[in-house]
Amino acid sequence: MRPSYYLRLFIVFTICILLLPASVFSKEFSIFAIIGDTKIGATESVYKQFLDIISKKGIKTIFLVGDVIDRPGNEKEWNRFLELTANNYDFYIAPGNHDINSARSLKVYNNLIRKPVYYSLSAEDANFIVLSTETPGEISRIAGKQLEWLKEELAKPSLYKIVFLHKPLFPTAFGKGYCLDRYAGDRDALHDLFVKNGVNVVFSGHEHLYSRIEKDGILYVTTGGGGSRLLTFDEEYGGFFHYIIAKSENGGYIFTVYDMNEYPKDKFSIKKR
Repeated sequence: MRPSYYLRLFIVFTICILLLPASVFSKEFSIFAIIGDTKIGATESVYKQFLDIISKKGIKTIFLVGDVIDRPGNEKEWNRFLELTANNYDFYIAPGNHDINSARSLKVYNNLIRKPVYYSLSAEDANFIVLSTETPGEISRIAGKQLEWLKEELAKPSLYKIVFLHKPLFPTAFGKGYCLDRYAGDRDALHDLFVKNGVNVVFSGHEHLYSRIEKDGILYVTTGGGGSRLLTFDEEYGGFFHYIIAKSENGGYIFTVYDMNEYPKDKFSIKKR
């Protein structure tokens, strides 16, 4: 009798968990880290230092804005990333051109990372939307089924809407012509979609530097200083290795940009009035 009793108890417990509201699972988003262009396989010292820092701060959730590895489809590099990350952190990747650039590398990504290339995560007060600018056949744009999905996702009511993708919509002078501006019409339509649906902030990588601009009420942040060779060594133009810590605080989100010496380089926030 005892085994059947415990089996019934387990089933009841599992059903109760599945019926809990989504907000119960949103605590992981009260504090999280963002990093881009880590290029595991070519270098990992910055990423390992980053993991050490956030571990000491008790941060367990990471958003990576692409170019996690160096060579697309390289299983050894993906396994090294997973070795460093998977056991201790929840991670979400907006894949970059060094992560997927073909059907073969996409298959490797799917097999090892076991997440789709675009999806959303709901917290109590925010919708976190992860996009792919590198889907084979749709590189450097958000198009096709992904775009139709995105329109439906952005239409969902949420106090805050935070987007992660690899290539910036509005690059600096270093990246012009190599980002989503390559297809300016599609880029402008995507920006208009973000504006129409109240997106608050968009994080990207690809450019190996830090940059923040505001356009039509949306913050566009490029955070590509996770270990790849910097495009400039002039800190005035964002030429420093860095990461971002985000905290849910006082009804909004505060983002602090740190260099690898844990010195704050920038700070900004989003909050509904």
